[in-house]
Amino acid sequence: MSQHHFSTTASTGQQVQVQCGWDRPLQHQHLTVWAVAEAPAEREVLYTCLMERGGGLPDVDAVADELEKLGIEAPEGLYERLWLDESFNQGNGLTVW
Repeated sequence: MSQHHFSTTASTGQQVQVQCGWDRPLQHQHLTVWAVAEAPAEREVLYTCLMERGGGLPDVDAVADELEKLGIEAPEGLYERLWLDESFNQGNGLTVW
């Protein structure tokens, strides 16, 4: 599974942490978004693809759509990297943006 992590401020002003990437064994994109809290154990999950049918997102466009719904702007180059991970069936990578 490729993993891409970044922290940012959503359009609502809320600090968030995002983890997304290509799940090679399951052949779909994954995405989880947390609200930042003072203690990591107190983080609130704002979105997880685990609640989606099949447990994931079908493509990079779906990841972009979910981030847009949450008012989160992705780092420049993230969507291209997710597409490459999917295209080359990349696994076991971690990128912190």
